[in-house]
Amino acid sequence: MSNTVQRAAHSLPANLPAAFRPLLPGVPTQPTAGDRHSVPVILAKAPRTWTFTDRESGEQKTFTCMQGCVDRHDDIRSGLAVAEDVWCRRHTNDVTLPINDSGQPEELSVLRATMNVDPFDRRMAQRLPHIDLEIMDDAWLEGLDPDGFATVINTLQGRLDEMRAMHAELVVVRAAYMKQVQA
Repeated sequence: MSNTVQRAAHSLPANLPAAFRPLLPGVPTQPTAGDRHSVPVILAKAPRTWTFTDRESGEQKTFTCMQGCVDRHDDIRSGLAVAEDVWCRRHTNDVTLPINDSGQPEELSVLRATMNVDPFDRRMAQRLPHIDLEIMDDAWLEGLDPDGFATVINTLQGRLDEMRAMHAELVVVRAAYMKQVQA
């Protein structure tokens, strides 16, 4: 079993009923509200409901935004829209890093998560809240359900743990190297 799969499996016990947890001692669980990495869920006011006429079919359609939707839905305010173009979203703030992929560092967006609902999508999974995660400018993991998103988070957490260990090693090795060079 790969390290990635092993790390992803760590999210499963937190979702099990309490009766099963004692059967899995030593398997870590999801962070709790007291964890320093936890982020409170912030929901906007009550969801809005919209009715519009689909430009392609002529049908009248109604949908209710997901909680927390920040889209103004300007495209349907007139009462006319293409149903496939209607979606709700909420996203994280942009974080950029100076990434050098062409010989010159450039500030690129990394790890931007967008929660979406595409209420009229032909695929049922897209009609439910899901996450599209932009790993780096225009490189996406799309359509992540809660379990898929947890797998990504746990994979990244595993990599962050490795990076923290490497950082600690870098501090020690660099200090030793500096002493060696100065001697």
